[in-house]
Amino acid sequence: MPKTNTKYQRRLLWLKRWIWVYFWLLIFEGVLRKWIVPSLSGPLLLVRDPVAVMIYIQAYRCQKFSIKTMWPFALLTAGMFLLASTQIVLGINTIPIALYGIRSYALHLPLIFVMADTLTREDLHKCGRWLLLLSVPMTILVLAQFRAGAGAWLNAGAGEGSSQIMSAGNHVRPAGTFSYDIGPQCLVMLTFGFIVDALMRKGTYPRWLLYPALFAAVASVPILGSRTVLFTMAALGVFTVYSGMSHAARLAGLVKIAAVLLLAGFIAIQLPFFRDAVGTMEDRWQQASRAEGNVGEVLDERVLGNVEGGLQSVGTTPWLGSGIGMGSNFAAVTMTGEARFMLGEGEWVRIIPEFGPICGLLFLGARMCFAGYLFLMGLNGLRRNSALGWLLLPAVIPLLVMGVMEQPTYLGFMVFGAGLCLAAAQVAIRPVVFTSSQALS
Repeated sequence: MPKTNTKYQRRLLWLKRWIWVYFWLLIFEGVLRKWIVPSLSGPLLLVRDPVAVMIYIQAYRCQKFSIKTMWPFALLTAGMFLLASTQIVLGINTIPIALYGIRSYALHLPLIFVMADTLTREDLHKCGRWLLLLSVPMTILVLAQFRAGAGAWLNAGAGEGSSQIMSAGNHVRPAGTFSYDIGPQCLVMLTFGFIVDALMRKGTYPRWLLYPALFAAVASVPILGSRTVLFTMAALGVFTVYSGMSHAARLAGLVKIAAVLLLAGFIAIQLPFFRDAVGTMEDRWQQASRAEGNVGEVLDERVLGNVEGGLQSVGTTPWLGSGIGMGSNFAAVTMTGEARFMLGEGEWVRIIPEFGPICGLLFLGARMCFAGYLFLMGLNGLRRNSALGWLLLPAVIPLLVMGVMEQPTYLGFMVFGAGLCLAAAQVAIRPVVFTSSQALS
């Protein structure tokens, strides 16, 4: 083998290793922030930032990061720096808050295309295997947190003296290894995509791994008590049915999935902890329904209400906005000394006031266009009999359109999930580059 080719393979291997470092930090950075060094909880919010920079440096060495391929991100970053500089000069914003905002909106996005151009079919298989392996211990952990009291060390929040959000029935919303409850919710939604794909393709993962992971994922849903997870699973069900109906080879997989899910649900409902979790979720659902209305009203409030709130702010927002990053907890702590939502909780009601009407709508429009592009790529992969990218869409698209990018966990799953989704769609049309012995272990 030529020396230059050997050097390239070594560089590519290190690129994949850095991508895996990003993944493991996404899963376990909460462990550092909650239990090991809570005094450094604030700085650890940025722990994946230098890893992203290392990925880009290594990707450049592997000719997978250049202005020719990354010019949209370069243009986006340049525009943000220009807007932020103007806001700073006019006294609208401060340098630290502006830099944090640009970091949230621009630094991690190129990783999506680096992953798509780097990861092979073997790498995606390994990622799915790790997600399945993590599902059982993660479910055991969230169950222990669910059963523990709010003051238990298992339910510590990020930072000294912090705690987790309460649910119904004196239970907390379990956070697993993450800082807060949104982490395991995003994780289980991503894992379900790999599980459904494996159920539709015989022999993807061994049974000893697949079925315990399926049971753990199903059992975790009521424990987490998240309506967002239920809505995402409903969307995944629609995507799964379309996937099965669009290809004869996957049609039998639909029957298998239905049977296995019914069996897993039947077994789970026999367990006391599962019944307790279902009861708690029903109580929380009823409490939320009294406050927010029925399912349709909840979706209208959380989706259309967020968009409408952002659009309504167009007429009242200054043209240059109130400052990039001003809607983040970092800005709130810097300016007021406490974490709170100064501009609003939803993404649309934060972006437009931060960026101003024109730049805010352009940025949100770009995110929606990319979500549409990802949808078309997933559909194209499905037509080529590669369903994984399609089945990951329900977990990824809501984050792209509505996810709060200034929240590090949302941002991490948005970027990593979109990278997996796009990589899965592309492997359907490109050959595998490395053998299993050369791929990242």
